[in-house]
Amino acid sequence: MRIAVIGGGIGGLTAARALVAAGIDAHVLDASERPGGVVVTTNVGGFVREHAASSFLGGPPHGALALCNELGVAVDKASPRAKRRWIFIDGKLRAVPTNPIELARSDLLTWRGKLDLVREPLRARRGLGEDESVHAFAARRFGAEAARALFAPFVTGVFAADAHAISLEAGFPRLAALDEQGGVLVGFAKQAVAGLLARARGETEPKTARGLWAPRGGLGTLASALATSLGDRVRSGVRVREIVRTVTGVAVDGERWDGAVLALPAELASAMVVDSMPEVATRLRTIYRAPVAIAYLGFPERAVRSRDGFGFLVAHGEDLRVLGVVFESVVWPDRAPSGQVLLRCIFGGGRDPEACDLSEPQLVEVARRDLSIALGITETPTHASVVKWDRGIAQYQVGHRDHVRAAVVAARAQRIALAGADYRGASINELCADASVIVDEVRSWA
Repeated sequence: MRIAVIGGGIGGLTAARALVAAGIDAHVLDASERPGGVVVTTNVGGFVREHAASSFLGGPPHGALALCNELGVAVDKASPRAKRRWIFIDGKLRAVPTNPIELARSDLLTWRGKLDLVREPLRARRGLGEDESVHAFAARRFGAEAARALFAPFVTGVFAADAHAISLEAGFPRLAALDEQGGVLVGFAKQAVAGLLARARGETEPKTARGLWAPRGGLGTLASALATSLGDRVRSGVRVREIVRTVTGVAVDGERWDGAVLALPAELASAMVVDSMPEVATRLRTIYRAPVAIAYLGFPERAVRSRDGFGFLVAHGEDLRVLGVVFESVVWPDRAPSGQVLLRCIFGGGRDPEACDLSEPQLVEVARRDLSIALGITETPTHASVVKWDRGIAQYQVGHRDHVRAAVVAARAQRIALAGADYRGASINELCADASVIVDEVRSWA
């Protein structure tokens, strides 16, 4: 089969690579002149800026780390100094506990809130097949305090969203599965016992590299390597306008193919099929992306009080507009010139989309104000720049999986597959894993 993959982001590139490896003649059609979609890395005066995702976890055997190794992309592991996480809540930064002793001593929760955590195994489980928001799940199982102080900021860190809106089933399927099995603590205990029994029987799992990783030079390096591996199968600067069904496949702006993979934001994909495939277009319009803005600020090291960690997230109701701040040059020491630090300030998302309407100078000023409150930084930045995306990050709202299932079925009838961050997972690892789903989908058309 000859397949058009429309969209040259990480989802489209990994799907095309997997299709070619499976013996399918796949070609990428991308409107941009450079590969990667929203995954872009730029260097401004020695400050290395990621325009979207910046890293990935090393655990999955078919994830981004394995892909980097296959492509010969050098990788770096996050600095040990980045292990600590912080939450800005009730007017100050508070460390996220990493073990039960730290939790007992932490002021992130009151004693009432800590007792609610202990009662989690006694709480009622969610109905089978029922979806709910992450906040509703957390409040039901762990109590209102933990929902606000721990779970809501974590959801903001992943989806730049309000935890009241994000689907547990679609956004955090492992938590949903544990809930259905009797609870999170019970589920973890069962997994630990199963692991001990397996080791007692002499069974061992293959070792995987843990921790946080990134390609040396930024994620843009991975996008470039993927495109290079596909060679002339990547057609850059090709803006697709219309896809129509033919007797044997589809026509993409008049060119005949046996099928197509739509690997771009659902809103853009729907516009390509609105006249020829109205049901597919209607299904795609139920899937939403929120705008995101990133303000990068650089400072002399003396301007920032010594604070190790990955960064901090902001709880709801605080006097900060920033959603979270990554201590970029702590996590990746080569991301700033010698003697400088780089902070990545994230705005907008589903929680505050209006922030992206601010001008770049206004966003920089808001970021400076928030950093002054949270970190006590008062000096003028040595670097200030802003990256904006109108369609920045997919919002897996309650009911998302049902919307995706319906869209996939409608698209399948037209010999179209749906790939990318809008559907089955938005992380770099999930986009890599999704490539095998696309291969199975395309093979089913034969």
